[in-house]
Amino acid sequence: MDNMLGNNGTQNSSHASPSFPEDTPYKRRGFPWIKVAILCILIGAGLFAAGWASGSRGGRIYFDRGIRVVSAAAQDMSGSTDISFDRNIHTITANSTSCDIRIVPGDVPRVVSNNIRANVRESGGRLYIDARQGNTLNAAGVSINRRNINLIGIGTHGVTWSRTDGRAHLDFDFDFTNFSFRNMSNAITIYVPDTVNNINAASTSGSVHMDGISTTELYLRSTSGGVTVEGGTHENTRLRSTSGRVRASAYIAGDLYARSTSGGVAVQDYSTSHRNVGGNGIQLRSTSGSVNFSTRAPISDFNYSLSVTSGGMRVDGNSISGRNASGGNGPVRINASSTSGGVRLNFSE
Repeated sequence: MDNMLGNNGTQNSSHASPSFPEDTPYKRRGFPWIKVAILCILIGAGLFAAGWASGSRGGRIYFDRGIRVVSAAAQDMSGSTDISFDRNIHTITANSTSCDIRIVPGDVPRVVSNNIRANVRESGGRLYIDARQGNTLNAAGVSINRRNINLIGIGTHGVTWSRTDGRAHLDFDFDFTNFSFRNMSNAITIYVPDTVNNINAASTSGSVHMDGISTTELYLRSTSGGVTVEGGTHENTRLRSTSGRVRASAYIAGDLYARSTSGGVAVQDYSTSHRNVGGNGIQLRSTSGSVNFSTRAPISDFNYSLSVTSGGMRVDGNSISGRNASGGNGPVRINASSTSGGVRLNFSE
């Protein structure tokens, strides 16, 4: 009986119904992100080609109530600033977080900026330009603030996701007619007529450059960037940089204060006389860098005091030993010092 059962059991096991694998759980298909990305690339390529063919600089795509495309010709959406003012401006104040500031001669006061956040206003003969970005994060070429995300950009040119008045839109801005490497830098250009005599400009992370302007009061400074003055006549001047070089090539007709914490200071003075200069005279400072001052005026116009911690001193090419030196009997005081670098003065050049 047992054998029969055993044989039956063996026979049953040998002729058992075939086994099936366990049912695998159903895998839900994910969203086709790759296809969507390819579609967006194709749409972008189409917009790019259309812009290139038409010579337009771009347009805007609205997503409210469907998809709506508006060309730049129909709507000014580039975010740039180009404003002219009457010739009653006598003072200009400019502040920037990450833009270079360029100050150049012009027939009328005019501001041209690629910074979409630049605010420009005029009051009582004073022109104010504010391009500071208080709530902005810049990382890996992506600029993010409360209302704007720059996805792809060369300066302001590129593709930007924005929200204006509660409406989401995508700006595409490709200026093919005016493309140059300069567009890659976000800069403010200020055109200054000869009626302006007071200029105050500062950039946190950018250079400040002035060319061919004369001033009564001048104050230029940068936290991370160079400060440069080329040309013009300047009575009372302050030039400062925390991390960058300070350079001036101009007629110095009054007090001059030039200082750099990490960078050199170089001043070329075109004036042939300084005997009528009063006040604090000429003060040149560098913590980490050399200090060089050259003037066409004779040494008889000056008295000087030099000091170095680690570096040499020269006056008219003659080396001076020690860490401190003084000389001259003229009315204009020169104080020049460097902690890590040399100090050089040259007269009658």
